[in-house]
Amino acid sequence: MLLLLRTAQGLTQGELAAAAGMSQGLLSKAETGAAELDSGRLEALASALAVPLERLTAEGPPRTVLSACAFHRKRSSLSVADAKRIRALLDLTRMQVEPLVSADARPLRLVRESPTGDGMVSPEDIARDVRARFSVSGGPLPNLVAEVEAIGVLVVGRHLGSAHLDAVGSWPEGLRPMFLVSNEAPADRRRFTLAHELGHAVMHPRPVEEQEQEADRFASELLMPASDIRGDLVRLTLARLADLKAAWRVSMAALLRRARDVGAISHYEYRRLNIELSTAGYRTREPVTISGENPRLVADAVSRRLRAGDSLADLARVTGQLESEFVSVYGGESS
Repeated sequence: MLLLLRTAQGLTQGELAAAAGMSQGLLSKAETGAAELDSGRLEALASALAVPLERLTAEGPPRTVLSACAFHRKRSSLSVADAKRIRALLDLTRMQVEPLVSADARPLRLVRESPTGDGMVSPEDIARDVRARFSVSGGPLPNLVAEVEAIGVLVVGRHLGSAHLDAVGSWPEGLRPMFLVSNEAPADRRRFTLAHELGHAVMHPRPVEEQEQEADRFASELLMPASDIRGDLVRLTLARLADLKAAWRVSMAALLRRARDVGAISHYEYRRLNIELSTAGYRTREPVTISGENPRLVADAVSRRLRAGDSLADLARVTGQLESEFVSVYGGESS
């Protein structure tokens, strides 16, 4: 638990040891279980980590919670330290929200399925199977987050503290899939990233060579089914792509790539329009702002419990947080 909390907060052993007034060597031994800490040192660590003492003295995180395989669609500049911190934040958030939403979460209606090497089952086939569980049968998905929550998946909006990662997720054995989605990323990018991570969770219980390409193919079919969108992807111009972005709620770049992949435009047209996107500066900032999709499961659980008579202090105890931290992270979700 010490290691998880320290890593999730982005602290080094030296920084935490100094804040708690102990040696780094003792903290290192405590994290590995080689040393027992007295109550005074535990209280100092709890204060330095801004967590209740009970978070350190209760049982540690079950092994099933820890993300042996966490999925994240990242840019190459994401540092190793940031990647570790965000994976630890994912595990810690799961420990906080699982007991909070246990009475509110829908039954999980999602099964693992992997593409076959002979092509008989493709990422697109699996995406169509998943989409069949949604309430929207065809065309654009107005709210991907709502559809994913409705089939029993946990989605939590968090400040991830990195501009190089939009979402991270995991599906430990025996639990439900959970995804942390950056509150800072543009909505169209968050949607595609969530779809991409959902593809990983469904298709990749273990790493495979082509997993990033397969997850992209899954996400494209989930958000832009070939049979529904192909007719929209003709006579493309930048203006047309902007209109389609508003309708399909995905980026212009993703639409252009989809047009090429479904054979709606030639390779020459694809290259020409990519050059136009770059010349217009749309590689860094596209026109048309897509409205955000806010997860509701945690917010609704907080609201229900408050209406039932629980206090914020009660809910903080459930999540293993100080009341001030709970209000900062989850309390605002009740509004």
